[in-house]
Amino acid sequence: MPRIERIYHYVLIAFCGLWLLLKALAGPLLIVLMILALIGNRKQENQFKLTKLSWPWIAFFVLYAFSLFWALTPDAAALERKLAFIALPLLFTFQWKNPVPIAKMWLAHTLACLVLIAIAYYDAIMCQLTLGNSVRCFSTTYFSQVHHPSYFSAFLIFSVIGLLFQKIAWFAEKPRWVSWILITLFTFMHFHLGTLAGIIALVVVFVAYISSSLSKSWGLLRSLSTGLALFIIGVSLALQSPEIKADALNAFGFTKNFIAKPNEFVQSRKEPLQGNELRLILWTASIQEVVAHPFGLGLGGMEAALKSKLIAWGYPQQAQKEFNPHNQFLQVCNEIGLLGLLLLCFILFRFFRKAIFQKAKASILFATVFLVFCIFESMLQRESGIVFFLCWFCAFESNWFNYPSSETT
Repeated sequence: MPRIERIYHYVLIAFCGLWLLLKALAGPLLIVLMILALIGNRKQENQFKLTKLSWPWIAFFVLYAFSLFWALTPDAAALERKLAFIALPLLFTFQWKNPVPIAKMWLAHTLACLVLIAIAYYDAIMCQLTLGNSVRCFSTTYFSQVHHPSYFSAFLIFSVIGLLFQKIAWFAEKPRWVSWILITLFTFMHFHLGTLAGIIALVVVFVAYISSSLSKSWGLLRSLSTGLALFIIGVSLALQSPEIKADALNAFGFTKNFIAKPNEFVQSRKEPLQGNELRLILWTASIQEVVAHPFGLGLGGMEAALKSKLIAWGYPQQAQKEFNPHNQFLQVCNEIGLLGLLLLCFILFRFFRKAIFQKAKASILFATVFLVFCIFESMLQRESGIVFFLCWFCAFESNWFNYPSSETT
């Protein structure tokens, strides 16, 4: 392997682990990678080919940039956080002689997840020693302080996918029980994180894996039936956690009341609001803004609009917190309109189609997990989500488009 390409691969592998531990490293490491790619291009170790891999994400960023012109309260700082929409697709547009080292990148990610778990337990213990039982130190944001619990959950589930399908370097060569120890650990962490989206995504991953494994010997119908039964069992086991059960029951009750009388529901709650009822209120407000502004409110305009809605409906305390819609599709609609939503749907459709064509089961599950989380959170709103999902979407697609003969992921 040429020298610059070898260095580039080492830095890329390190990037996949280090930025998870220290988010501030994401920008500098991306700059180093881009410089190495340019040096490699100069030395003719790679070729720069602006392909269909990169232009949809770049167009996504351009839409956000132009939206500053029609936003009532433009937020240029938010645009800076979205620079990864350009940086990562361009980075993977450089075609080197060898495929992207997916397995080793996945290993770096998984090892970083183990360190994050250790940090989470340390933070929780220190919280318990300092605050006692006044807060739930081993739950949600008190437990996961480096990243929001939803993002931490997504990181862990991604490692579970790699371990299940034996796509991670080193672990793929070891006895299966080694991988299952980590799978069990990463699954158990969700009882601390308490994210409903994470529980659902995790169950979907296990059901899909078991159904896929059984389909060859049991047939499609029996394997799907078994998968459905396992899904029910998995949800039932998750509900054994008092916190998850309470969250699920609240979600069911709020949803039932909302469906019965939506207008009355969004204007009759009492502060402070619980997470699930707040989410329904934010979704309602966001949908109304989409109808009123089909071209979007621009980057920075959505927060002011939602704040006005919450104040008008009698939730001044919540309005001060400047919430996002807690749904990525509504987030995009509110900021860059229906055109932005169509572009995001096109990107996901293209990825799924190519993954299905490649029979890349791990990649299909990765995108499915992204969809599940996008229903409950604005996953591309924070740097944690943008860097993580863009990196892996682009890495998978880079190997498919530039190295068709590489191992399917």
